[in-house]
Amino acid sequence: MNNQTRFNQAPPLPPYYVERPEVSKQLKQILLSQETAKAGTLVVSAIYGLGGIGKSTITAALAHDEEVQSHFPDGIFWATLGQQPDILSFLSTWIQQLGDYDFKPINTDAASLQLRTLLSDKKALLVVDDVWHPDHVEPFRVAGDGCRVLVTTREAQVEDAIPYDLDVMTPNQSLELLTSCFNNELTNQELDYAQTLAKTVGYLPLALELAAAQVRDGFSWQELLGELQDLIVGVEALDRLKAEEEPSDAKRKNYSLVASFNLSLKGLSDDDRLKNFAWLGILPEDVTITESMATTLWDCNLVEAKDTLRYLRQKALLLPGLS
Repeated sequence: MNNQTRFNQAPPLPPYYVERPEVSKQLKQILLSQETAKAGTLVVSAIYGLGGIGKSTITAALAHDEEVQSHFPDGIFWATLGQQPDILSFLSTWIQQLGDYDFKPINTDAASLQLRTLLSDKKALLVVDDVWHPDHVEPFRVAGDGCRVLVTTREAQVEDAIPYDLDVMTPNQSLELLTSCFNNELTNQELDYAQTLAKTVGYLPLALELAAAQVRDGFSWQELLGELQDLIVGVEALDRLKAEEEPSDAKRKNYSLVASFNLSLKGLSDDDRLKNFAWLGILPEDVTITESMATTLWDCNLVEAKDTLRYLRQKALLLPGLS
């Protein structure tokens, strides 16, 4: 009998994925442990509530692990919620993927109850990604004894769950991420700059990708480091106008992420691209942006939409996700 997962909704790993074995091995052990089986839910949260730390990526890697897939032969379900989730839509989709196309839930409670019935004898992994409010998790906590619920969140407190705090990358992993962005073709001098850059942005994966995109676009390493350090100082100065206390390590890391993002916005090649990116702000958090959606939003043709989406992805301003 083939015990591999029937289907897997987890998004693909990013092009420059770097393994973090000290995290993935421990996380897999916890996920498959008796303790988690008893609790039913494992929560991967960001240490200090940091964004851009790689919660979704490390969870996707776990979902693509062969041992995890073998443990959950009835499927790996994935829902990325964001700030304003359409929970009923996610639940309805999962119900259909479990083979029930006739049930038409009129509310979240009815959908949860039906999902509980369908999962009662299953062995499945339910991933609830990017949770902003603990109440949004509850409708998904309906799995049977053979299932697990895996939640990713920056800082939402989920009751009666096993917690796991994800830290930033190690210096070596950060350097590996940067070098992979350049096909491992960096001189010794550039490697020195890359190490300094990784430390400057606090070893945050998203900040590293944003910075690497700037170098690919023609920024020199020296120029990039100078700009980033100036922007970080500016972001910190603005923040300290509101708070008199010395910024924590977590705040300093967040300054580096904001500075990296601001530098990427400054680097957008023309006003139209900047306007197009700004228009994305009207969409819900973490929505999947399709090409047809982009043509409507930006009032352009399909070729132009594809080109702009590709450009923003190359800048690391858009992340690959589940279609």
